[in-house]
Parts: sequence; structure tokens; C-alpha cells
Amino acid sequence: MRGLLLTFVLLAATAFAPAQAQRALPGLAEGVQYRYIDNGQPYRALPPGMVEVAEVFAYTCPHCAHFSPMLEAWAKQLPAHARLVLVPGVFSRDDPWSRVFFAAQAAKSLQVLHPRLFAAVYETGELPRNADAGQILAFAGGVQGSNAAALKAAMADDAALLPKLKQAYDFGVRSQVEGTPSLVIAGRYLVLGNSYESLLANARAVVDALAPKKKPAPPRAAPAAKPAAPRS
Repeated sequence: MRGLLLTFVLLAATAFAPAQAQRALPGLAEGVQYRYIDNGQPYRALPPGMVEVAEVFAYTCPHCAHFSPMLEAWAKQLPAHARLVLVPGVFSRDDPWSRVFFAAQAAKSLQVLHPRLFAAVYETGELPRNADAGQILAFAGGVQGSNAAALKAAMADDAALLPKLKQAYDFGVRSQVEGTPSLVIAGRYLVLGNSYESLLANARAVVDALAPKKKPAPPRAAPAAKPAAPRS
């Protein structure tokens, strides 16, 4: 995510609990499957034992549009200890695409709108990549299953949007994200790959390496010896 130049009003910094993370992962090579992020932190706090897989994406990125359905199918095969979270690349506080993402989330319309926004730009041509907020809202409000009134209200709610925009911006910066799409696991591992398929394969390998260690089963008690049969 290049050119992240953003000036925000002062907002309270998000507090994170100290993370216990290992730089070396068993069976993997740093610099090949992943790059370790010093002082990295997850985008969101998850329950203990859970691993966050964060995708940093942009609706204006054609690679993200192609990758999105592949990532969705891949996420359905994740083990129980991993969870996918989407993080829009934030380029300015007034970027309509990142604002509409959080507005759709607040309006409970994101599941419907996320694939439709990609399709509108790269398949149907209903929206240009440089669409403004009005154009995006007009399109999104007409998508079946979206809540047009709630979406419009959320899009104008700076008090709710600015902290979310800042959180996403800060995550991209501290995770050293240089382009989209990018996958960051547990806030500490930026996944590497030279194709979409290798990116997903390496991400799964990192997820598996971070699986909670299973407690060894307690030893079974030895069966009681049978008494010897009496001799006649």
C-alpha cells in the first residue's frame, strides 16, 4: 500500500496487550514463506488461542478483485483456531472506498456489498475506480439486500468512521504493507508468495504453524492384574 499519507485529528491510540510471538516457525523459512514484523500487532484482539488472518485490500485494486473470491473459498477451509478479517487500505480520511467499507459494516450490508463493489468496477463497469462518495452510495443503495438509509447515515458519521479509518491506517503502516492484496497473520507474519496460489498456500502453512499445541493425553492406568486361578 504505497503512498500512505494521512493526517488525522488526534485520536486515542488503541491499546494492545503484549503479544507472545515466535520469529521462527517450524517447517517454514523466514524470507521465503513470510516476513517477520518486529513489534507487529493484530488488527483486532481475538480470544486466546485464535489466530487472525488479515487481508489488506483496496476496491481500486484489480488484483484484489481477482483474489477476493479465491480468498473467500480458502477461508472456508481454515481450521477452527483461525479467523479471516478484511482491512481496507486507507489512503486518506476522505477516501470514499474505505469509508464505504466501514459504513457497509455498520449498516450490516458488507456481506452483500463487498463482492458487488468489486464487480461494479471490474466486471459491469457500473462504477469507475475514481468514483466519489455520491456515486458509490447511489450504486450501493440500489443493491438488493443492502440498507440504503443506514448506509447513508453511517457514511456521514465521522465520529464513528474516523477511529476505524485510523485503526486500519495504523495497521497497514506497522505491518509494513507495501501493496494490495496483502495477508498479515497474527499481526506478526507478512505472507510472501509469487502468485495468488502460493500466497494462500504459505498463509495456510503459517496458520498451521501457529496452531495451539495439543495437551498430551494423560497416561492410561495399567489394567489390574487378574488373580491367578486356584490350583486343584
